[in-house]
Amino acid sequence: MESKILGMSNMVKNEFKKKLILESTKNASFIRKIVKDIITVYKQESDGEFYLPDELNYEESYYNLPNSKIELELILHPTDEVDDFKLNANFYRKDDIIVVKIVYNPEKKTQIIYGLIGELNEIIAHELRHQFQRDTEMYNFPDEDEDEEELEGLEYYSQPHEIDAQVEGFKRMKKVTRRPFEELVRNWFRTHQDIHQMNPEDTKTVIDMIMTQYRNS
Repeated sequence: MESKILGMSNMVKNEFKKKLILESTKNASFIRKIVKDIITVYKQESDGEFYLPDELNYEESYYNLPNSKIELELILHPTDEVDDFKLNANFYRKDDIIVVKIVYNPEKKTQIIYGLIGELNEIIAHELRHQFQRDTEMYNFPDEDEDEEELEGLEYYSQPHEIDAQVEGFKRMKKVTRRPFEELVRNWFRTHQDIHQMNPEDTKTVIDMIMTQYRNS
């Protein structure tokens, strides 16, 4: 996949960067709202599937963002097989749905809320970035019917649109947690090996790609 940013003149690149910054600023309040709603349901419920914002009795079934809308499906799964929690999400481009799954240890449900909020900010910013990438034709995406999810490890995480979304997610997490960007990136890849399933060499390659794009953003 090739980024459509390649080949732009410096003037166009600068205008595009301004647009990205503006979009990120606009989305910040919506990310806060979505994360707040997820935490509200997490505190009230223990297990099951929930659709937001509808679950909280709002008048609308979608979050209305500045230039788009999004629905969120939240899956809560308690288990004693994890020490604290595991979080994962996917954005379904055809349906404008983000599916968030939280697998958590019920014995530590209240103790893990702070860490959960930080990672939720990262993951929601990440998935909303994918929506922005689609809407702006920033990248050429395969048809969802081609099952992009079959890609794994380095092949998946080194895709240009994934690197871009990871940068956006970790930038959001940096703002919320006030921790260094690189520390957050390295910590995530260290603690989520069961998700990314990359060896140390491939992990370093992806981290280097993220850091390079972050420094150039």
